[in-house]
Amino acid sequence: MSKSIKYPIFILSAGWRSGSTMLQRLFVHSGKVLVWGESGGALNNMREAYEAYEQMLGDGGVKFSKGYGGFGKKQFDEFRKKKIDRSEMWMACMNPSENKIKAAFKSFFEEVYTKDACELSYEYWGIKDVLANIETAKWLKFLYPEAKFVFLIRNPMDCLLSIKRRNWMDKNSSIKALEFYTRHWKKLAKEFREADFGKVVHYEELINNKSVLNELSEYTGISELNFDFIKKSKVDWKAEHSKSLNLFEKFYIRKVLSSEAMLHGYQL
Repeated sequence: MSKSIKYPIFILSAGWRSGSTMLQRLFVHSGKVLVWGESGGALNNMREAYEAYEQMLGDGGVKFSKGYGGFGKKQFDEFRKKKIDRSEMWMACMNPSENKIKAAFKSFFEEVYTKDACELSYEYWGIKDVLANIETAKWLKFLYPEAKFVFLIRNPMDCLLSIKRRNWMDKNSSIKALEFYTRHWKKLAKEFREADFGKVVHYEELINNKSVLNELSEYTGISELNFDFIKKSKVDWKAEHSKSLNLFEKFYIRKVLSSEAMLHGYQL
């Protein structure tokens, strides 16, 4: 990583309409951090790709998330030792070392995210995402042990109302959309709550309590986070309509989310 970049800051939100863009803009407003936007699931996909390499390199007696290891490391070690007739060797799962694969993934992040941040004179870079799960967060921490992780959570009833007012975003069926967004919130909120690293921030506390922002500043090392920005900043965002959640939608949300929501201080 370039010497001018200190460490990345990842803002991972429990789904859409949770305030992640506001938090992204708050960090950018500090003048210290270039926080990039959502990857559309690419972060999860890259983590899964890395895990696939791990499996192919692994011992055949070891069970990975999607199958047993392929002995790829052993095959390459034997390939390197043999001086002639390598084409006669078994090499079905042979791959470069895990260290090289890790370095290649880090190189991707450096090329895609770090260079522009450096050129624009930012001291930090980051990504905000609404799809990245805790396994992806752990993988990012594996790549960048010094990284900071902000897990953002908002009252799911407010999130789902806002999503509905955007016509359930890209989902065609409101019933299927309701199930998707509800269970997505539950999964990520639970994972983030149980994480043994990073900092959980609740949107409602962030926008109303300056001490919460001060704690976030202390955790991330960005002292320039401005509470007035939260109170005064406006963006050009409009709902498609002003419909409320109907009785069935509220019932479903409470049925699925009440237990998890209560652990975050939300009474649905």
